[in-house]
Amino acid sequence: MKTWAFPAVVFLYVTVSALCRAAEVLPVPLRCEMLQATAVTQSAQRIEVAARGFSILPPQGERWCYRLLTSDGVSFFKIPPFAGFEKPPSLEDIVATRLYSGMAMSLKGLRDVNAAVNDSDELKAIVDLLIREQLFSQIIAGAASTDHGFRLLESKVSTVAHSDAICVKFDARVEERGNVQAPNLVFALDFPGNVVCRHPHVSETELIWIGFVERYLRGEQPAADALKQEYEPYVQSLQFRATAD
Repeated sequence: MKTWAFPAVVFLYVTVSALCRAAEVLPVPLRCEMLQATAVTQSAQRIEVAARGFSILPPQGERWCYRLLTSDGVSFFKIPPFAGFEKPPSLEDIVATRLYSGMAMSLKGLRDVNAAVNDSDELKAIVDLLIREQLFSQIIAGAASTDHGFRLLESKVSTVAHSDAICVKFDARVEERGNVQAPNLVFALDFPGNVVCRHPHVSETELIWIGFVERYLRGEQPAADALKQEYEPYVQSLQFRATAD
């Protein structure tokens, strides 16, 4: 597995650490501010990533937080209910909780694409390679140690019409092992209906990823279909404009 260095992301790893600190105050309800994030309060208001020349709507629904990733994008996280915990949950309880997150970001600087992307078939080939290289899994979960590994279980990449950009949609399921926060647990990462587009208003090839991810214990059933009304409008809301520079 190729390992990438991500200075500003590894979102689930950082967020779970914040959840652990915040959970010490349970049964007080968790708030986005306790996770060093901002609450999504206006689901119809677009979030601009001006430096990268795109904007998106946040996920719809309750308990969504967001955090800006310097100038490259924005991440989202749905606060889990922690139902059934009569006392502050342990680290393993928290890590084992089903988590939903989103990432809207440029891949520039993480995985630059030197080849020109002139059509959807070329983009499909690149995204298929990035899935097999576990780029998206490492961005979401982080690769904090050499024992932290991912195994692709299934994936599908297809073309999708999206504004004036060349875009593809992918679905993938990945097995995660060796998480330093719970090394004895095995997880599944599901990426339903994610979109990757070549930015149409920059001369060099720059890829924008609009992702949604569900993480749960391997052996459990995925539940993201119940949240389609929350994540599909977000994934499908991508709009482009000229970059600030």
